[in-house]
Amino acid sequence: MTYEQFLKHVHEALNHLYEPDRLRQSPLAALFGIANRPDTFSALQRVLNEAIQALEPRADEPPQSYGWEVYEPLFYRYVHQLGQEHVAKQLGMSVRHLRRKEHAALEVLASQLWKQFDLPAQLSVESAGEGIGAGPTVNDELAWLKDTPPKGPVALDQILSEVVQLVERLAAQHQVRLEIATTDALPALAVHEVALRQALLNLLGVAIHWASGGVVSIAAGAQSAPVAEGLEKHLVEIRIQAGGAQAISHADAPSLDLAQKLAGFCGGRLAVVDSQDTFEALLTLPALAQVPVLVIDDNADTLQLLQRYAVGSRYRLITTRDPGQALGLAEEFSPKLVVLDVMMPSVDGWRVLAYLRQHPLTERVPILVCTILAQEELAFSLGASGFLQKPVTRQGFLDALDQRLVPMEKGSR
Repeated sequence: MTYEQFLKHVHEALNHLYEPDRLRQSPLAALFGIANRPDTFSALQRVLNEAIQALEPRADEPPQSYGWEVYEPLFYRYVHQLGQEHVAKQLGMSVRHLRRKEHAALEVLASQLWKQFDLPAQLSVESAGEGIGAGPTVNDELAWLKDTPPKGPVALDQILSEVVQLVERLAAQHQVRLEIATTDALPALAVHEVALRQALLNLLGVAIHWASGGVVSIAAGAQSAPVAEGLEKHLVEIRIQAGGAQAISHADAPSLDLAQKLAGFCGGRLAVVDSQDTFEALLTLPALAQVPVLVIDDNADTLQLLQRYAVGSRYRLITTRDPGQALGLAEEFSPKLVVLDVMMPSVDGWRVLAYLRQHPLTERVPILVCTILAQEELAFSLGASGFLQKPVTRQGFLDALDQRLVPMEKGSR
């Protein structure tokens, strides 16, 4: 049996993990030495489940790490037997992106089983090339930026240093001097590191061509402005300037277009000024503002999922499974938003909502009801500021939080 055939059998067995007749007939049973036994079905099911559980990362591993990217598609798709659309929503990505993650995770699992049972590696894995179309567009290539949250805070000073090192030789070829000026203690950014690095490389490439024989300056600084009582909007501005007698050529246009797209994927904006004697690009990016959000939900898995959704965003989640701790946490952290589940076994969440709405500590704090129940009208009648029905995607969750802050921001103007 080739490794590719083995991988196919692993995939088929996982698809029928809870079907005794199909699992007993799997060639894996013979390979694993458990064929023709009274308990072949349960034994093979146990082998596959344990192999998936063995891939679960440690609790302290970063939520956007490769380990979680491998484990979660396998756990939700096969152990829980959830459909692709459901899992894609749960993990906050497109179905197409989930398929890629799932395929990669299957290969990791198959490799682990191949080694675990000392199966002979007779042939190398052949690339099937499924799902790859000819001539992908720029949007196709960048689609993963929409589907995947940032892995964590990004340090701008480090990114700038790396980017400048990459363009130093290009600058020398054009006899351009690079100057960098940044303020102290730049806040971390809530962006994709790869997208930011490539956007800066594109902008510097254009600026160097413009300033042939001159100077390109890169300045970065933090900006903040109050948007509501106790709430500020945090931004970082990166200004790239070049003086010279050149003009943006047709060859530079694609670089600027791509930088514009990448800025959008980073949640920022890019403004370019092309005058007779100056090139200037102003890249404005969101910083991690750490808006405190109190989340009350009895389900530990849901709390963990929402914590991962918040990584790389402006929100810092304070979570609890015990509604009785809500007021204490509200007093300690002064949350700007509350996310509340109402299907909790120990207490009626609707009563918690009414209590929070009446208590002086939380009476003016927007409360977002997040539940599997389709009772939006009831939630608003009891004082909820917003409603979100589970399962929740990352984008849907962050959009709902943003929408709760809009009235506060407008009220501060």
